[in-house]
Amino acid sequence: MISESTLLVRPEHLNHHGYLFGGRLLEWLDEQAYIAAIQHLKSKANLVTVAIDRVEFKVSVRQGSLLKFRSMMVHVGRTSLTLFTQVFKHHDAQDEEIFRAYVSFVCLTKKDKPAPVAPLLLQSFSLQTIHADIRIHWDEVERARALRLKTAGRKRSQSHSQF
Repeated sequence: MISESTLLVRPEHLNHHGYLFGGRLLEWLDEQAYIAAIQHLKSKANLVTVAIDRVEFKVSVRQGSLLKFRSMMVHVGRTSLTLFTQVFKHHDAQDEEIFRAYVSFVCLTKKDKPAPVAPLLLQSFSLQTIHADIRIHWDEVERARALRLKTAGRKRSQSHSQF
């Protein structure tokens, strides 16, 4: 399922050069990906953002631009799920991609501990049930996750060696 929404870029969203703040776009990305994610889950699910991977700004954005956000779930782990979100600028009856990223969320219990996400899914979602076009994204998320774990392991071992 693809989730879409549109936002208008207003003066308060711009930097001193008249362009959209990158941080504002990241805020909107996080919010729109969250909205798309919870549409796949039962209402008792509690999600928090854990990572935003492969952030790519492609085009600058000015006041008055209409931005279309398109999100789709591309990966489900034991306690997390990831959405691929693209942002398009609507211009002269065309949509130009300006931004894309993977946004990962972790599901938490009421005590803020990671919780299994599978029982909260409204529909089954696994490597075996996804379409071929989503498989590319699944593999990309797995690579990014492995890199994060490897980097985190290096940081832990470096901090221990200092004492």
